[in-house]
Amino acid sequence: MDKISPVSTNLLYAYKSQANTPVESKNNSDATTVSPDIVKKETAEAAKAYAIVAPAQKTAPEKKSIDELKAGLTAQGKVEGKDFIVRKDERDSQLNIIENGKIVKVYRFMNNGEKKEDFDAIQEFSYPLDSEKGLKQVETMYGADGEFHFRINKYEREKSPYKNDIVNFETHPYELEKKLKAEGIKFSRDTAYADLGYTVKITAFDPKKDEITRYEFSYPNDGDKANSVSKCIIDKDGSLSAEIMFREDETSYTDFHDNFIS
Repeated sequence: MDKISPVSTNLLYAYKSQANTPVESKNNSDATTVSPDIVKKETAEAAKAYAIVAPAQKTAPEKKSIDELKAGLTAQGKVEGKDFIVRKDERDSQLNIIENGKIVKVYRFMNNGEKKEDFDAIQEFSYPLDSEKGLKQVETMYGADGEFHFRINKYEREKSPYKNDIVNFETHPYELEKKLKAEGIKFSRDTAYADLGYTVKITAFDPKKDEITRYEFSYPNDGDKANSVSKCIIDKDGSLSAEIMFREDETSYTDFHDNFIS
């Protein structure tokens, strides 16, 4: 049985409004004249082609407390601990729906979920089989009002459609800088230090698309092998549009715009 942790996506749920504050910065900029596509066409198409079936646009779900949801499931003959799991806490709570041993839906609540007004968001999970592109899991987050928040496609590292991108899990910052310089792309570099490690951020600007891409390399203090490498696409309004995250065992693509709505 595959184990997943929907709780971990709280960080991503709040990611659009978070900002990191570097302790120490080092900048390096170069002039630019020509820029390649930062997000390649095949990369964008792959994200759509392998997202299983385009989900229907959501409507605002009926707000219920966590106990009301539990009672409704029990009335349907569902068994707690087998068909669903409830976790209550003073800060946040959740009810997980389980099918075939895997979580397929998570109802999220603020506080302990005793009030229907505490209902906060829904996560939906699907698990494709035998994907040629190594797609393992698709997670979609919706707000309590049915508003789309983000969609994450998780791939096997060696089969993902992004394995030949300008960066990957093995890329070092100086290698990326070398590529950007060769293409004449303007960029800046910042290094942020923390107790457990440090992050190297390289921000590149594409004048042809008037688009900014931010690359982040996260390292532990005791080594030069990255924990993760990410590529974030910033839209014209300065908001996070999409992110590719490279890790040792998987690659994920997160879209913050619902591109499946026609």
